[in-house]
Amino acid sequence: MQRLKNLCMVAALGAIVMGGSLLQSTSAYAASTINVKAGGTTLSSALVSAKYGDTIAISGTVTSGSVVVPTGVTISGKSGSGKINFSSTTGSSRGLTINTSGSTITDLEIYGAADNGIYMEGSSNRLTNLKVHGNHDAGVQLSNGAASNTLTNVYSYSNADAKGENADGFAIKLHSGAGNKLIDCTAEGNSDDGYDLYAAHGAVTFTRCKAINNGNCGGIKGDGNGFKVGGVDNKTPGVAAHLDPLNHVLIDCTATGNTGSGFDRNNQNGVVTMTGCIGQNNGIKNFNFPLTGKPSALGYTVTFGKAIMKNCTSINGTNNITGATLSGCIGF
Repeated sequence: MQRLKNLCMVAALGAIVMGGSLLQSTSAYAASTINVKAGGTTLSSALVSAKYGDTIAISGTVTSGSVVVPTGVTISGKSGSGKINFSSTTGSSRGLTINTSGSTITDLEIYGAADNGIYMEGSSNRLTNLKVHGNHDAGVQLSNGAASNTLTNVYSYSNADAKGENADGFAIKLHSGAGNKLIDCTAEGNSDDGYDLYAAHGAVTFTRCKAINNGNCGGIKGDGNGFKVGGVDNKTPGVAAHLDPLNHVLIDCTATGNTGSGFDRNNQNGVVTMTGCIGQNNGIKNFNFPLTGKPSALGYTVTFGKAIMKNCTSINGTNNITGATLSGCIGF
């Protein structure tokens, strides 16, 4: 009987060791590089076969339909020359859709999508050293829970939709989550706003970002605000229209030549902090932060949280800063 027990114990131990070894061998995966170029492996097939840790290296210009990015991959322009042409997409098809986490898109030019150039609902992704342009909705959009993503040196320009009211440079809106950061990004010449935070659900931090000449793209005209930091949330199913106070932070950002306002509250009732920001030559206001307003979606007057402005500058333009506290600012 004891011998039988001992044999069973040995067998069990062997199974554990073998199981552990098997688990290790199947989970260990050597990351690889998948090369994509015109006439070779397509972007869509590369993404289907890509596993966590893989890099997809794009050489020259590749044409692609709408694609979905899996978890934890890198898509990179080889030697800085990679371009993805999404002009074959139609209707509401986007270029890159990133609804997972841990991916990096870098050193690429992305253009021509029928909708967004890049659309994201995932978290902890990185967009770095990109040019995103000529798309028919916002160049880059983060929505529906997209959180803790970092965008660095992304240039989103000349995006325009048919009516001009949707194509922002960066749309971090419609229930986007917390912790999104934009660093050294530029929105220029888009038909609607440079940066639109309408109905966001999480605060955004902008560092050294620029909004230039938004509101008119080849004669297609929209609102044209540089940094639009608010908006009544009337898009949550089953929930009445409401304000969602968010404490956005803008550091050393500039808004120049936009057809609307450079920095616009747009009914944001959180405490927005702007440090070292410059508004210049904007069409309506350089800084537009009234103390009260009557949002049409609410139908009643609201007293907003006072913005904090430190060392900000207004050049060649008017301002409404009744809803802001200023220190060290000039030109107001």
